[in-house]
Amino acid sequence: MRTSTPSFSNLIKHPLATIITLLVISLVLLSLPPNISGCIKMTCSAPMRPFQWATCFCSNKASAFFDNVISALHDAQEKRHLEKQVLQIKNKLVEQQDTIYKLQNKLRTLSKFQTENTAVKKSPILADVIGYDSSNFRKSITINAGSKQGVKPNDIVVSDNALVGKITTVSKRHSIVQLVTDPAARIPGRIVRTREQVIVEGNATAFCKLKYTPRWAKLKKGDDIVTSDIGGLYPPSLPIATVVENETKSGALFQSVKVLPRVNISKVESVLVITQ
Repeated sequence: MRTSTPSFSNLIKHPLATIITLLVISLVLLSLPPNISGCIKMTCSAPMRPFQWATCFCSNKASAFFDNVISALHDAQEKRHLEKQVLQIKNKLVEQQDTIYKLQNKLRTLSKFQTENTAVKKSPILADVIGYDSSNFRKSITINAGSKQGVKPNDIVVSDNALVGKITTVSKRHSIVQLVTDPAARIPGRIVRTREQVIVEGNATAFCKLKYTPRWAKLKKGDDIVTSDIGGLYPPSLPIATVVENETKSGALFQSVKVLPRVNISKVESVLVITQ
């Protein structure tokens, strides 16, 4: 009677027979001489070599790829960290340069005033501008000096040896300065070249105007106006403004004169308060 070779499904259905068969084959292979078993191994492994080489190649490439990805991520993180440090250093340098500039500006302002105003006996009070009036009509600034530093109402405020305005309101540590451009400002002045007495009045813009300038006064563009000693509030000969435009209308008693303050308020960072 002919017996058929057991199929794979039959082996699965009979696991014990399968295990016995594998053990028998293993014992037979172990009992073979080394040269025969080596040949069998070489013969069995030869078809697998291309797959082994491909697997090894892919593994090495994948390992190198992931190594490169990790290295790139690390380099990018290190670059961001260095860029952040560089930015912080740049910001610190800018901050230090700005501080140095402010100190130099304060020293220059104080030195210039003391050199050109030897008649002022009291030492001026140095203050920083810390606020601007946001309204379009009134023009004022706030400084960080008040009654504790000796500031009083009607004290005169200057910058670059030119008139900025006068103190109107004083608190313990802060004061409000009415600028020469404020419409309520009325400053007695004198035209340097012609010696006419005038009143400098603000008009809520970057410019001022002269009041009561005689029609016969021969003004020119560029004429300087300084403070007058009339009234005794302002120290004499303190620069106020420069004539930029003048016009004499027919039948008018006075000229219409437009002047530009000597101090550009938008650029002022520190001022001097001249106490009375």
